[in-house]
Amino acid sequence: MSDISPRNRKPGRILSFLLLAVFLPCAGCPASARKAALAPADEDLLLSKADERLLTVVRAGRADKFAAIGVFGDDAFLNHAAALEQASIPVLGEFGKAAILLLSPGQVLPLLKDPSIRTLRWFGPQERLARLDPSFEIDLLARYAAGTEQRDANLLLRFVDVGGAGEERAVVTAGFRIVTRAGPTWVVAGPMSGLPTLLESDRIIYIEGESKTRTMPH
Repeated sequence: MSDISPRNRKPGRILSFLLLAVFLPCAGCPASARKAALAPADEDLLLSKADERLLTVVRAGRADKFAAIGVFGDDAFLNHAAALEQASIPVLGEFGKAAILLLSPGQVLPLLKDPSIRTLRWFGPQERLARLDPSFEIDLLARYAAGTEQRDANLLLRFVDVGGAGEERAVVTAGFRIVTRAGPTWVVAGPMSGLPTLLESDRIIYIEGESKTRTMPH
């Protein structure tokens, strides 16, 4: 087993970029309600390596932390865990080249400016991760690491009670379609990239992966 203690890991270039976060105006400042001014190049970077939701978060200039999925050019834990730790970015989960990171808005741009980061995608408030089956979280990260998050996957959703029209709208809005229903448990199919939108529904209390859907009645 390789030695991956902090003194033997190489933080690489990512740390120097992340340290720039302290110079971003207002981002990470709880008392400030002023929106952060972004240069056109920074907006282009956010739209090319991140997404619209992260652009909105950075523009808002607030201090709220959130989870995001980062995809690196190489192994996320072996090559970047030490640098992320030194930059005060907790790793909530990792698999291969992908990791779920807990970020503040001011850390987004410095992270994106590091060439080690290929993509960064909004996931949502940290508490929503509690709704994910642990094995499903690994499958989620594996798909992002492989670049296959846009492909359809079957998910098993558990609602607080028998779902109706409101739950159907939430599923469709996230880009999924209903495969089967059994009371408060539904099997849906759609791209894994739609999961953050799906998790915005507080009616969903648990999500399991494709292997669990095989036990559902048809």
